[in-house]
Amino acid sequence: MLRILAYHRVAELRDTPTVDSRSVSATPAVFTRQMQHLARHYQVVGMPQLLNGIESGAPLPKRAVLITFDDAYADFGEIAWPILKQFGLPATMFVPTAYPDRPEVPFWENKLYQAFKASARTELCGTPLGHLPLGDSEEKRRGLRKVQDYCTTIPHDEAMRLVDSVCAQLVESQAYSGSVLSWEQLRQLAKEGLALGSHTRTHPIMTQVTPNRMCQEIRGSQEDLKREIGTVLPVFCYPNGNHNDTVVSIVRNEGIRLAFTTLSGENKSHSLDLLRLRRIIITPRTSIAVFYARLLRMGAYFDAWRHGSLKKNPIAARSRHQASVV
Repeated sequence: MLRILAYHRVAELRDTPTVDSRSVSATPAVFTRQMQHLARHYQVVGMPQLLNGIESGAPLPKRAVLITFDDAYADFGEIAWPILKQFGLPATMFVPTAYPDRPEVPFWENKLYQAFKASARTELCGTPLGHLPLGDSEEKRRGLRKVQDYCTTIPHDEAMRLVDSVCAQLVESQAYSGSVLSWEQLRQLAKEGLALGSHTRTHPIMTQVTPNRMCQEIRGSQEDLKREIGTVLPVFCYPNGNHNDTVVSIVRNEGIRLAFTTLSGENKSHSLDLLRLRRIIITPRTSIAVFYARLLRMGAYFDAWRHGSLKKNPIAARSRHQASVV
């Protein structure tokens, strides 16, 4: 069984001026204990090792674990990477390649967050969600979550128009800030052993764009990585985990060998779906005891059952997903 862990940020659980706390997977103290456990009890494999094993047919080591990070948040190099190096653990970073070296461009979720945080308005009107009160910080937080969640359910271009419209209504003039590693930082991390993979160019939800846009996002991100890093691995991570048969077919046609979802459950060697690899999504609710349990075979079964049951309730499923994935 291959266990694949999915992180976004390792940071303290507090909101910052540019990125809200919902992007945090674990605090530095908790992450350190998680990595210590992996180093003692599991065989952490790197992405090149996994690819080579699949190509050659060589079996993975027992208790194999792959560590992945999505979105290339800037604080990875300051916090998560030194901890990984402390324990000698390899990891893979999935990079949305349109964002490095563009500090003025945030992810759309963070653009909304920055606008809501800066706004002095007491209500938001004229949205598909109706009237949203913004009288205090809790109402702002609820309004932000509603808009963020809704944007994941509509076509991408429509969602981006809504984001721009909401931000313009909330603040007349706002300088937005991104939070992604620069290409120079990514090159240095790659030299130190971090594997880099594609996470599209602009991070759209792939099920909400046209097939032509899907091709552009996958191919463009691979070309960006090749140009900036010098090499590119045939691996891909679906933004937010969203995929369907059309997306998977295009990923395959673009030469991708491994693609990563946010589906829960185990990856069995005898029935491995290489373009729908399942991951264990780590969130602040993943206590040390829960972390230990989720790495066990029974933990994988429980994760698959728990998240599968939530899908029967779309609102609950979306809330769970958004709490853990940005």
